[in-house]
Amino acid sequence: MTFSFARRSLLAVLAASGLPLAPFAASSQELNLYTYREPALIKPLLDEFTKSTGIRVNTVFAASGLEERLRAEGQNSPADVLLTVDIGRLQQAKDYGVTQPVKSDAIEKAIPAAYRDPEGHWYGVSLRGRVVYAAKDRVAQDTISYEELADAKWKGKLCTRSGQHVYNSALFVAVVAKKG
Repeated sequence: MTFSFARRSLLAVLAASGLPLAPFAASSQELNLYTYREPALIKPLLDEFTKSTGIRVNTVFAASGLEERLRAEGQNSPADVLLTVDIGRLQQAKDYGVTQPVKSDAIEKAIPAAYRDPEGHWYGVSLRGRVVYAAKDRVAQDTISYEELADAKWKGKLCTRSGQHVYNSALFVAVVAKKG
């Protein structure tokens, strides 16, 4: 017997969120995970999942293109779970039609509504810290807001990813949504 995609998705979300897995005792011995996470960063989580459930995790790591791969594979995809790295990729996967809703009272109780898709297509299980660092010997300020980084006084003095990078795009959209 194997799990349906939705049940396997639920198991992975529960494992990633630290929720108890006992109610979801596995009858399948493998889980196929597609992820953008760096292998070294996610391996301890996957090892703990296997230790807790007895389910082996087969992982496809990629820097980009997993939504397109899932779309191309269609119903023949071996993927059970897509674990992304940001809200943009979560929404893109939904928009591409490569997700399906998961309904779980346990997940909805554990993950606030602000961190999950209203239709159950995705659940956020972690948050990304966005920290501004400054050289103490050159910057007298104790704090710097994101809005302030747009000030002309910082021109040519910032080190950051490209403004077109998916992480920064998600950050910019979040700031606009919150601040207008």
